[in-house]
Amino acid sequence: MTATVPFATSTSPRVANFWDTLSSEWSKLISLRFTQISLGLGLGVSLATAAIASVALGSTETQWPEQFHPATFSMIGNIFSLIIYSVFGVMVMAGEYSSGMIRLTLTATPRRGRVFLAKLMLVTLIVLVFGLITTVGMFLVTQAVLEAYGMPLAGIGDADTRGLVLGLGASMPLFPIIGLALAAILRNTAGAITTVLALLWLPQIFGEVLPMWWRENIVSLLPQSGMDSLTIGHIESSPTFSEPIIAVTIVAVWLVAIVGAGYVRFVRSDA
Repeated sequence: MTATVPFATSTSPRVANFWDTLSSEWSKLISLRFTQISLGLGLGVSLATAAIASVALGSTETQWPEQFHPATFSMIGNIFSLIIYSVFGVMVMAGEYSSGMIRLTLTATPRRGRVFLAKLMLVTLIVLVFGLITTVGMFLVTQAVLEAYGMPLAGIGDADTRGLVLGLGASMPLFPIIGLALAAILRNTAGAITTVLALLWLPQIFGEVLPMWWRENIVSLLPQSGMDSLTIGHIESSPTFSEPIIAVTIVAVWLVAIVGAGYVRFVRSDA
């Protein structure tokens, strides 16, 4: 009489998909202290700048200047949020290279393109949310302070004001995305931060000192000029501002070129 041996049952391990990678990157990102610090600073410094500037204006001005736009003024802290969120975008990628964590990440997820896209998606969504909170918060804080001093206000119901506030918030991920891609290309924290801030600041630094031809044909083609054309071009005028369709093209070309180069470098080069 022979004994019956039961058939062994086995289950194949589930293959990780993109959402698993996204969840892993999310868990890793929110556990890092620099994430909490950088996002908190971006929001806090911008709101504080808007509040302090509003108090300074309200306590010193007795009459509203004719050339002054209350909605534009309320975005005075936006440059700080752009800088801090851009550094955040760089650090999401460069931080792993500097710590050596990238080797562990790519060992756990050999499909490198999936890792890059997960990081890109997270940076985009996180900065989009914080960007909108930041610009809306600056607007509300500024208007509350100016109202306390009895000064004229901008209404969010006005189309130009709404376009400015929401447009600046929605466009906030542009430079953090560029920063992340530059970190993948350069694999150097200082180099990526310097480059993305140079792209951010060049129009402001050279816009007023360069000859008109350079401003209209060179500076106007930088990503910051394209973003400004879309967000504040309907309120302010500048030789560096382009028509909306041209501005969209400028921003899209920069994004495709830099993000595409970052993707190729990340996928094809050793960690």
